[in-house]
Amino acid sequence: MLKKSICLTLFMCCLALPAAAANQSGALSLSLLQGKHLFEGNQSLETSRFRGVGLGYNFTENWSIEGIYTKAVADTEDPPTPDTKVETYRLDVLYHFRPDKKFIPYVAAGMGAIYSSPDVGADRDHLLVNYGVGFKYFILDNLIALRADIRHLVDIPEPDNNLQYTLGLTFQLGKAIPASKPATMAE
Repeated sequence: MLKKSICLTLFMCCLALPAAAANQSGALSLSLLQGKHLFEGNQSLETSRFRGVGLGYNFTENWSIEGIYTKAVADTEDPPTPDTKVETYRLDVLYHFRPDKKFIPYVAAGMGAIYSSPDVGADRDHLLVNYGVGFKYFILDNLIALRADIRHLVDIPEPDNNLQYTLGLTFQLGKAIPASKPATMAE
């Protein structure tokens, strides 16, 4: 209980900070993610928690590209089906609306692969297409943002339809800080 209270207090303090938030062009981003992976019913896998990491680059304030890796261990719904490790690898393009605000909604689409490895049986490695929506909410200037999104994952050639709900933190890195003007002497 004390740990939750401390985290909530820190979160509220971050929200109260003045913010000149922006999705900045030329910046790198690192995202730490966790969420739920919902599998289509015919896969006989239960909804599972996953963890992931993303690395992105902002071409402009609106457009960015991001590589995402997630990993889940899915329990089975039916006892004869073995538990399965599921990994996704994606390369997504994001379009950010209102990139100069604290609250920045975005749309995303991309391609990648989904790899599943059951405890017993053959591994699967398929093409993955995804699209979705989300938002970033900057809590510390333009450096740290809370992030949430939902993605529809289409496994090809099956085609199995999966969903991923994601929460996390995004750290915006590598943006050069403009140099201040040198002081001039009054004549």
